[in-house]
Amino acid sequence: MMNAPTKAKLSEPATALNNFPSGGETGELIRSFNWAATPLGAADQWSQSLKTCIQILLSSTHPMLLCWGNESILIYNDACRELLGSRHPLSMGQPAVMVWPAIWTAAAFSLEATPTNIPQLQLMQPDGGNYCFNGSPVKDDAGDTGILFMGATRHNGNAPAFVRTDLAAFTRTLLEQLDPVIRGAGLTLVISLDTLPEDVYIDRDLWEKIILALLTNALSYTLQGGVAVRLSQEGNRVMLSVADTGIGITPGLLAEIRASLQAPARHRHGLTLVNEGVLVHGGDLHIGSVTGEGSTFTVSIPAGYAHLPAAQTFHNAAPAYKAYHGYLAGMAADIRICREKLRHQYADMHYQQLLEALPAAVYTCDKEGRILLFNNAAVTLWGRTPVAGADLWCGSWKIFEPDGVTPVELDSCPMAEAIKGGAPVRGKVIMVERPDGTRRLVQPYPDPLFDSAGNLEGAVNMLVDITDQKNAEEYMSRLAAIVESSDDAIISKTLEGIITSWNPAAERLFGYTAREMEGTPITRIIPDDRLGEEPKIIEQLRAGNRVQHFETKRRRKDGELIDISLTISPVKDRHGNVTGASKIARDITEKKKLFLALQESEAQYMKLAVHLEAMVEQRTKELVEANFYLEKSNRELEQFAYVTSHDLQEPLRKIHTFAGMLYNVNKDILTDTSRMYIDKVMQSAKRMSLLITELLDYSRLIHVKDPFVETDLNEILKNVLTDFEVVIGLHDVTINAEVLPRLSVSPLQINQLFHNLISNAIKFLSPERKPVIRIYATPVSREEALEFPGLDNTLSYYAIIVSDNGIGFDQVYAEKIFQIFQRLNDRTAYEGTGIGLALCNKIALNHKGGIYASGVPDEGAIFKVLLPV
Repeated sequence: MMNAPTKAKLSEPATALNNFPSGGETGELIRSFNWAATPLGAADQWSQSLKTCIQILLSSTHPMLLCWGNESILIYNDACRELLGSRHPLSMGQPAVMVWPAIWTAAAFSLEATPTNIPQLQLMQPDGGNYCFNGSPVKDDAGDTGILFMGATRHNGNAPAFVRTDLAAFTRTLLEQLDPVIRGAGLTLVISLDTLPEDVYIDRDLWEKIILALLTNALSYTLQGGVAVRLSQEGNRVMLSVADTGIGITPGLLAEIRASLQAPARHRHGLTLVNEGVLVHGGDLHIGSVTGEGSTFTVSIPAGYAHLPAAQTFHNAAPAYKAYHGYLAGMAADIRICREKLRHQYADMHYQQLLEALPAAVYTCDKEGRILLFNNAAVTLWGRTPVAGADLWCGSWKIFEPDGVTPVELDSCPMAEAIKGGAPVRGKVIMVERPDGTRRLVQPYPDPLFDSAGNLEGAVNMLVDITDQKNAEEYMSRLAAIVESSDDAIISKTLEGIITSWNPAAERLFGYTAREMEGTPITRIIPDDRLGEEPKIIEQLRAGNRVQHFETKRRRKDGELIDISLTISPVKDRHGNVTGASKIARDITEKKKLFLALQESEAQYMKLAVHLEAMVEQRTKELVEANFYLEKSNRELEQFAYVTSHDLQEPLRKIHTFAGMLYNVNKDILTDTSRMYIDKVMQSAKRMSLLITELLDYSRLIHVKDPFVETDLNEILKNVLTDFEVVIGLHDVTINAEVLPRLSVSPLQINQLFHNLISNAIKFLSPERKPVIRIYATPVSREEALEFPGLDNTLSYYAIIVSDNGIGFDQVYAEKIFQIFQRLNDRTAYEGTGIGLALCNKIALNHKGGIYASGVPDEGAIFKVLLPV
């Protein structure tokens, strides 16, 4: 089977009785009948209209009668034999009035009648049913006239049942039953069945008869090429078209048929079973035909069920299909005979025209696998143009299994399988790759072709691009999985408020099962006092608007009212028309309870906040007052330190001066003890002066406001080492100074820092070894900075390190040495006030850094000053 409309020009119909379809028993009877003895005259003198009518009835599997000429000579087909009963075969070639004297009158069945006033011919059946025939007058240019009666339907009093049906799947199943017949006749069936966006309600039995009748008619008059069946939706109507490449309908007969279709409903006659079935569905039938090119029958019925009787409409019913295999066997033989008689009259040009008219990719191969014919759609799919007669099996650049990884050799592709096996190949999917690297997923339909003797001639293959279909199926599958697994209730409904889907979360939320709710009004779960919400929601949806986060109440199956939040979106068809709505409902009952609890908590919090605010205000007032007195105390302390240092320095200078004068004037008469006492007085005054100076320096660092500037630490170190040049030479100290970084610091404070650290290293040198002082810098990683307490871990640091090999100290005193007036050694052995390292610590803190010491007794000490970059 294939998927698209067809069009091809066929030859003129046969003009001799021997060229008629076999027609079974009545066909043989017509060919052997002595027509020369009847008013119709010899068969070779018959008009073309008469021959065409006989061709039609012999090809039809439905009951058909022809009453020709003034005497209404009766001619009929095999399907009428049981209806005629004992009147067969004597009725053949007899006047109708002789066959049915009780019902046939010249006035009622006048040959001058129009399609609107020919009554139905009703034949009673043995079981009591009536088989109705509708008649259409037939005329030709020679003036011959007749009435062609077509069996419309068998009435037994049963009313039609209109069932919601997946029309695409239902129609496809029916059409698949014709596949063997069509393949056997060497014809092509093209199917294009769209997935319809709306529900369709049909009487399945009537629809089967419509499909079978249309296909039977099309195949009966199609001797080469094929038949195309297309199902689609245009607006709110479902369109089914059956197009064939057959012999067509003569203009005269086509005009009569069209006239009968346009007649008022109460006067419609001359319609086929198809048209009556279509009318039952509230639709209409359109017929178009070109003699020698083919015919197109288009059925149009409304979507939905609003136009159908409510009592005969059913929303849930299991699909039911009939099998017509036995019924189609005779038709297949007739089609094969007709095709064999005329197949040699058609050139490859006609078949190529058929291929080009198909939107699907179609190509043919001979029995050796050489590609013969292909259409533009195949070239587009392959991405290349194969060389006819040279390229083998398929025009694809490369072929893979559906996984896109496993390659498929050309000589084992589905087309090769069909030719080598001599049988159609179905159910396989391949992936074709174009020369540009793009890939498409393809469903092949290869069918072998045989000659009249049953010998394999080649094969025809249609490649249906299902890439988009597979993507859509995967998307719909994912979407369905999301809906099924969602914790939110997801419900769809029509614009009339009828529920069409109900997911498991909706079952849990509302307590109703999907079976209980689908097909019922959504108002079933809406409380009475909120029924006014639904019309407003529908109004918004019809305007194409979305209703988002709408909080309301709904009623569960057990009667409990629950708080829910609704998000409602319009559902549109592919033309943009709003056809329904999708609702997402979330239970917010607990949320409401939590909200109320939160409101109560907020009220309590506000009370506490007001109380805390008052406490903070009071505490702030106290802190401001305390800060005021602290600043005042600091200013007084600074003033005291200045006055103290100034007032104390003056007496110390006089003590030192007068003690020196006393020594110099009386040195010759002073005893050794007197000299010792005077020396001690002078040394104490000197030490007291130094202590006061350093204490003043320390107090000044507490509120230092020196500006920080980018400074080269190497320059500061150089100046400090110059100050210590004499002492360094006196003690033969080795200074190893490496390159230091540029940092933003207070130059004056860093100068004092280096001065105190180097002075400290020289002061505590070891007499047992040559003194060595090393001064260097290294960056500190974030991980290393965490090891030093008091640092800001958001900053980067440099470590300025001063190490010596002096007397060292015990590590237990590592923090004590930075406290003011703390000494580890005897004042008589080592000079100092105990303020120097405290000054270093204060300088490091002023720079948002720190100073850390480590020592080993009699090995040396290391001082690390960490300064931010």
